[in-house]
This record gives sequence, C-alpha cells and structure tokens, in this order.
Amino acid sequence: MSNPNPTTARQAKKRKRRSKPGSIEDARALLWKALQRAGELLEAETVKEDGSVTPDNHTALRAIDAISQGAAAYARIVEVGELEARIAALEGGEGEDTPGPRLSGRGAA
Repeated sequence: MSNPNPTTARQAKKRKRRSKPGSIEDARALLWKALQRAGELLEAETVKEDGSVTPDNHTALRAIDAISQGAAAYARIVEVGELEARIAALEGGEGEDTPGPRLSGRGAA
C-alpha cells in the first residue's frame, strides 16, 4: 500500500530530523575538543614494518591546517560570547536613572 501523499510525509520527516540550534557555549566546547584532538594528531607517528617509528608528516600537516582554522573560529566564538555578555549587561541597566549624553536644542545633530 503506497502513501497517498508522499510529499507531505517527506516534509514531516525532514522537520522531525532537524535538530535544535545549539548555543555559542556548545559550539565553543565542541571546537575546543576538536582543537585538542588536532593537537594530538600533530604528534602522530607511523610505525614501519621494520619496527622503526617516524613522524607522520601528512597527518601533521593536516593537523596544523585544522589547528590554524580552528583557532581562528574559536577566537571568533569567544569574542561573540564576550560581546553578548556585554550587551546583556548594558541592556540590564536601561531602567536606571543614569545621566547620559544630552543634546542641546540648537544646531543640527
């Protein structure tokens, strides 16, 4: 027995599959784990058939690339988190009677 309306079923399945967006803190923690793992791979070694151990240059180069890209993304995430905290602190102080800049009634602003 076939589905009389497969489009609707497909769309419902797609909506169900979508995960909820994570927070900045979740992304920061995940990226930090990835950077740590890339750091471990940077020190990877290859054991040859004769038993000698040599550094794995290919893996090391890929790890260096991953670390450089990950570090830039991590810095942006940390910066966004700090900016969100500063904005929240500024918005929390709106109700207070703090003197702010005043514009004079004369001239163009």
